[in-house]
Amino acid sequence: MRNDPRKPAMWCPPQADGVPAVPAQDRRGAASSLPPQDSPAPAAFAAGPHAHAATRGLALLTALSLLLLPLASCAVNQKKEVAQYRRLLDARIHAPRAYDPHALLTLNQALALANQNNEQISLRGEDYVQALIDKNRAVAAFLPTVSLQPSYALRPSPGLGTLRTSQTDRRTQVPLVGNINLFRGFGDTASLHAAEATIAQRRDLLLDLQATILLNVAQTYYQVLRSQRQVSVLQDSLALQQARVADIQQHFAHGLATRLEVSQTQAQADATAVSLIQARNDVANGRHLLAFLIGVPAVDGPLRDSFTVPLQVPAVAVLQRQALTHRQDYLAAQAAVAAARAQVDAAVAEYYPSVSFDAAAFLYPTWLASPSQWNAVLQANLPIFSAGVIQADVRTAWSRLRQAALTARQTRRQVQTDVQVAWRNLADNQKSLRQLANQVAAAREAYSQARSSYDNGLAINLDVLTAQDQLLTAQLQLASASFDRTVFYLDLVRATGRLVPTAQSPAPVAASQPAP
Repeated sequence: MRNDPRKPAMWCPPQADGVPAVPAQDRRGAASSLPPQDSPAPAAFAAGPHAHAATRGLALLTALSLLLLPLASCAVNQKKEVAQYRRLLDARIHAPRAYDPHALLTLNQALALANQNNEQISLRGEDYVQALIDKNRAVAAFLPTVSLQPSYALRPSPGLGTLRTSQTDRRTQVPLVGNINLFRGFGDTASLHAAEATIAQRRDLLLDLQATILLNVAQTYYQVLRSQRQVSVLQDSLALQQARVADIQQHFAHGLATRLEVSQTQAQADATAVSLIQARNDVANGRHLLAFLIGVPAVDGPLRDSFTVPLQVPAVAVLQRQALTHRQDYLAAQAAVAAARAQVDAAVAEYYPSVSFDAAAFLYPTWLASPSQWNAVLQANLPIFSAGVIQADVRTAWSRLRQAALTARQTRRQVQTDVQVAWRNLADNQKSLRQLANQVAAAREAYSQARSSYDNGLAINLDVLTAQDQLLTAQLQLASASFDRTVFYLDLVRATGRLVPTAQSPAPVAASQPAP
């Protein structure tokens, strides 16, 4: 079939090396949209200074946009971002000095190292930074946006009636487009309030986690001290028992003791040696855990008990009122309720109309039918039927508000329970300390009497072993309880939300009573 002589020959683009050219007729319209080689260009796109200027301007603006894009993405100051939550964390804790794993590690330094190096604290700090960013995003909804939207389009020129033409329109536009939301049913305001409440929630959660980590560090620190005290007690007891084994063996060699007495004495010494091994293992494990919590390779230096528990502590009712004012997790729960309430307002705002204003300025307009250099549109939108989507959003927002309120109520009860339990633990510990001190004195006297009676033939070896075992048990319990008092007091202060990361006691309150 011959080509229609009235139609100009179709133009085919040159092919790359090794790729055969495909006739324009077989390209299913792909090549038909391209201009013919011998057809004149439309008047508006004829070669001339305006067309070349538009092309050069479009290329220049596109190149500048591509160059500025990576610069904008790399403009974040990472140190400044981290400093936003470090200021909160370092407000009451001084930066730690240079760490030496073999030097004395005080509780103050351990807390400062944990505050600086613990990854969990930094992870929660990033949540706080993201809340600040979300607020910036909410503020941006009130501000106009401006963008450059260059475009280059090709389309076949429409023919007149049934007459078809193979000419192609080329359209180049470089509009500068601006948009601003004038009204959106107060939804933007509600979103901003929700973002501010979320910031308060994340801040309180960050401080709550900081207090939890610091308490864990203090507990581990005193766990190591307690294990070391137990090692010291077991070493003294083992030395005494080994001397007792040597003495009973001499008696056995002279026929003054039986083999059963030797075996009983040796068995008790071996049991104490096993307890000593376990206590030393507890020390090593505690030091490894402490090093992990404070973010250092190892803790090989000595530890020192420098914390002084005050003689007076506030009453339970006073502590519970303090906790409801200062406990960070309860404050975070209240902030979550405020954020959820604002989200309800934002969801309800979807029912209201919205108004926006758009404007565009054409830097290089070449649109044939629209030679104007700018346009502006004031647009309103009123939702009439949303297929239940808005209602679902509102119902979900109310459900989340109820969840937040229930969480806050549960947290309030948990705070009061924590204070009551911690106060009772401290009270019982004080009573136990007095009883254990008396028990150690009595056990030491009983052991002395048993040894004297045995030497005078008035008691058997089993009486001595029993008295010795009771003395060791009382000494270990007293050593453990003495360190537990400090831990229980720190737990009580943590329960009130006033854990001060220092080796000094928190500031006393007016209403106080002797320590239970």
